[in-house]
Amino acid sequence: MVYKMDHYDVCIIGAGAAGLSAGTAAAERGHKVIIVDKNKKAGMKLYATGNGKCNIANSHMAFCCYYDSSFAAEILGDEPYKEVIDFMKELGVECVSKSGYYYPRSGQASTVVWALLDRLRFLGAEILLNTAVDHIEIKDGRYIIHKNGKALLSADKLIIATGGFSMPSLGAIDENTATGLYADLGLKTAPAKPMLCPVITKEDLTCLAGVRTGANVSIYADGKLIEEYGEVQFTDYGLSGIVIFNMSYYEPEKLYLDTLNGISEEEFVRSFRRLKESDPQRSLHAFMNGYLNDKLAEYIISVKCGYSTKTKLNDAPEDAAVKLYKSAAKLEFTFKQLYGYEHSQVTKGGILTSMINPEDMRVKCVPGLYAAGEAVDVAGKCGGYNLMFAIISGRKAGRS
Repeated sequence: MVYKMDHYDVCIIGAGAAGLSAGTAAAERGHKVIIVDKNKKAGMKLYATGNGKCNIANSHMAFCCYYDSSFAAEILGDEPYKEVIDFMKELGVECVSKSGYYYPRSGQASTVVWALLDRLRFLGAEILLNTAVDHIEIKDGRYIIHKNGKALLSADKLIIATGGFSMPSLGAIDENTATGLYADLGLKTAPAKPMLCPVITKEDLTCLAGVRTGANVSIYADGKLIEEYGEVQFTDYGLSGIVIFNMSYYEPEKLYLDTLNGISEEEFVRSFRRLKESDPQRSLHAFMNGYLNDKLAEYIISVKCGYSTKTKLNDAPEDAAVKLYKSAAKLEFTFKQLYGYEHSQVTKGGILTSMINPEDMRVKCVPGLYAAGEAVDVAGKCGGYNLMFAIISGRKAGRS
């Protein structure tokens, strides 16, 4: 039990992946460590990572894997997955690769959480749960942690690992609370927004709800063409799926889906004409259903091209094949807004990277203050990148 104004070498705010990893690193060096978290149990969001399977790392590293790639690269290096896998082995967690995506062999995120907690207990670190920190005071070179207006404990060093605002149902920190704590510490932040989330479109896609299709998704952002292939899920409000999550960072004005990816216009038109000769009474809908889900085929024919789905190939306009192809190969949707924090995996924004020393995650202008994980303005794509950054940045802060 923690009594009023007990003193610690290191206090960590947040018992997520970054905070728990930071705690192990600091405690391994003999420091008296306490981790404080508002939730009833540690690792709330970590339990749900990767739909409970915990995609903990990824062997593929490229410029595009992190949206703030320059700072992330300084923290992570060329093969960060190896550091994460080695750390997991130290904890007794064996990992397996599925096409470069690493998971605990058990297939359970709980394996990772329990291993981290066991290591912290062994090292003598304390975890104080159900404790929502609402004020941090710096006094006489120490950090005084407050709850409900009362001083709770003090520490020589402080690590901010509060995470982002995504998934409030899993215990994410409240944005107003985080803003207040950052202000207490003189931290500057980038504006926060939900990220890695579905996109709400201006188009009504109720007729396509539940449809899934592979597509090459392209957008224009900052004057550049950005493309990625993946499965797109249509919903009554818009678009979802990992590839859409990755594009959500940019909040693009338009999204274009090539649902005929890999099929040339020439090949498509030739097929149309061949079928028109062999079976002229076949409908446009039946023809398009040879390539696409029937609901998606109907949407392209009627909504995008203005044809009747019952139109026979023999009665279709001369340019029908080309028009259908162009619509399906560049299916256009208009961005309205992001779906929100509850449906996002990561928060865009956080403590400005310009304030942080990448060598040790130390906040440059505040002695004894460090930051790690999603609290920092670093965001990666789906696929273990954000968890990898949380663990490595947390370990780096704790070692320092």
